[in-house]
Amino acid sequence: MRALLARFYRRQADDVLLGFFFAGRDLDAIAAGQLAFLRWATGDVDALSVRHPKDAHTALPPILRGHFDRRLVLLRETLEAGGVAAEDIEVWLRLERAMRRHVVRSHPF
Repeated sequence: MRALLARFYRRQADDVLLGFFFAGRDLDAIAAGQLAFLRWATGDVDALSVRHPKDAHTALPPILRGHFDRRLVLLRETLEAGGVAAEDIEVWLRLERAMRRHVVRSHPF
């Protein structure tokens, strides 16, 4: 899981549409936070130890629908390349889509 998340965040950091969100940031720490969130979301750890996505993204520039959708594409591709079963990918993507309303902001213009 850690290796998949590391690849996923490296892909986002290198992506032309998403890379600026990750400039100068610790990708390992971000991936660790994502892992903690996934563990919490699946009932594995105490909710008090995890920042909710709506709180974790407040210091970033506005995340728009296109950014979020691109992230989902990169996540699917990373999981497929990592050999994750199709049904597990769909469960993960469903969880991610449920977070859309917490992280996507209205267009700033």
